[in-house]
Amino acid sequence: MLCRDSRLDEARRQFEQALALDERAGDAAVGLGAVFEDLGDRAAAADVYRRLLHVQPFHAEGLAGLLAVVRGDELEATIAVAQDRLAAASDADAALIGYALGKALAGRDRHEEAFAAWSAANAARRRVAGTFDRDGFDARIDRLTEIFSKEFFAARRGWGDPSGRPVFIVGLPRSGTTLAEQILASHGQVHGAGELDVLTDLATGTPDRLGQPDPPWPETAPKLQSHHVAAIARDHLDRLGMIASPAASRVIDKQPLNFWHLGLVTLAFPNARIIHCTRDIRDNGLSIFAENFTPEQRWATDLGDIVHYWRGYRRLMDHWATASDLRILDVRYEDIVTELEGRSRLLLDFLGLEWDPAVLRFHEKERAVQTPSRWQVRRPLYTSSNGRWQAYECHLGMVVAAAETGGGGADR
Repeated sequence: MLCRDSRLDEARRQFEQALALDERAGDAAVGLGAVFEDLGDRAAAADVYRRLLHVQPFHAEGLAGLLAVVRGDELEATIAVAQDRLAAASDADAALIGYALGKALAGRDRHEEAFAAWSAANAARRRVAGTFDRDGFDARIDRLTEIFSKEFFAARRGWGDPSGRPVFIVGLPRSGTTLAEQILASHGQVHGAGELDVLTDLATGTPDRLGQPDPPWPETAPKLQSHHVAAIARDHLDRLGMIASPAASRVIDKQPLNFWHLGLVTLAFPNARIIHCTRDIRDNGLSIFAENFTPEQRWATDLGDIVHYWRGYRRLMDHWATASDLRILDVRYEDIVTELEGRSRLLLDFLGLEWDPAVLRFHEKERAVQTPSRWQVRRPLYTSSNGRWQAYECHLGMVVAAAETGGGGADR
């Protein structure tokens, strides 16, 4: 909970106290290592993972953590250990080790070995978490587009709170959402809150607000009255007030999957700004396939499912753009990394903020970053991730085909 609320100093103290009582407390060690990673302290994180592996040599999360933070000869030795462990690990551990091992190998341009490690990790994760329900996914999008029609929003125009403080960065994971947030959070009037669960909590809590045990969201949406929506907006603003100082006129929630909840945003915050990050699906799809997401993200473990999810998400984003009056700015990752100042000015103009040259030094911003991109956004801008898919092209047939043919809505 402390980590989720970005209270990292408190979380660090709790983890350190737990380890003082029991040096074999693996969960506490992994949590402490992650806190140091979020804070950008690679050396401290490595030290935590080394100590954990000293007392628990087969701890999969400790090994995965160490792979992510060490360099040079130590990394090479850790890769050898991970390759040995991967073959004999349980499915749960194989997923954790495989994703991290693949990244370490890719960083050394050992592309075939990297893709094999990612494939093993994803296969193991599917055996643990199950396969993606494409039909259920499609039905969910169908229902959202049915409920949140242009007429639905027109009948509720003027509801919610006129505040322009909330800003939402959405898109597929690994599409540049963390980079966009880091740039904007370097502005003196912007607070980057990271990936919040506020919208999901408010949406799933609507039955309680109505005093009914069911139906679940989004079936509750047509039942909400203006006072319910006003209360939702108030609760959201109260949460932002707990996170950000009053000096921040814009507070960013960069939970990428909030694209599911833009219907609720339209109702509660008609003046909210939505920054929609997009990226070449070939690079985006590969990056998703290589990432250790939560087991609930079953779509992320199969390239065909990733393409299916991409098409559905595009269809939903197209719907929000045409049915709602939300202000949505589409920003391509490739444009940000090649035209930093121009895209930064565009972003700030969209948020109604004056130019601040500090945004060009985003990598110097001292703040916690609790996403897989934590190390990338602490470096000066680079373009090496553009076209990264080409090194793996022989494995990405269906993703390459999807990029060539499009599908599921116009390019945004």
